[in-house]
Amino acid sequence: MEPTLRDGDLLVVDRLGTRLAPPARGDIVVLGLNPNGLAGVKRVIGVPGDAVEIDGAHVDSPGGRPHPVVLLRPGGVGPWRRLVEPYIASDWGRPDFCCDLNGLVTGSRPQSLTIPAGEFFVLGDNRGVSIDSRTFGLLPNDRIFGRVITRYWPFDRAGEPMSGLTMAPS
Repeated sequence: MEPTLRDGDLLVVDRLGTRLAPPARGDIVVLGLNPNGLAGVKRVIGVPGDAVEIDGAHVDSPGGRPHPVVLLRPGGVGPWRRLVEPYIASDWGRPDFCCDLNGLVTGSRPQSLTIPAGEFFVLGDNRGVSIDSRTFGLLPNDRIFGRVITRYWPFDRAGEPMSGLTMAPS
């Protein structure tokens, strides 16, 4: 989750709130990645009903450099919107295209996926090396252990990690 969170950060995690209300788009959550119980921390990008797509060759303007972007249609309706994500590491390092029916990376062209009920699409902020929905697929709600509320250590970086997502026309 670098640069948002770093190894050794100590966090306050709300474990009850995600049982009462599902995580929202932009929330940072703690999750179990594999059967042996190893936990991870990821950002919720898509919630049930959202349509999501990753275009690995998006160009912002004529003559611009192609780069990956996350495209969303909140609730699965309306025009595609590009996520504006100032918190991610500068370069993904690879031209990802996504998503198959499980939320996994696809070949060389984007495919849209509508997220089913009870599932979430999560990504790490360090996209070039993150193991996230592009690798393990959609995340069921019962694998989300809690929502990160704040960082309390180290003191010089204490406070709420940047959350929330903004969108721009694609």
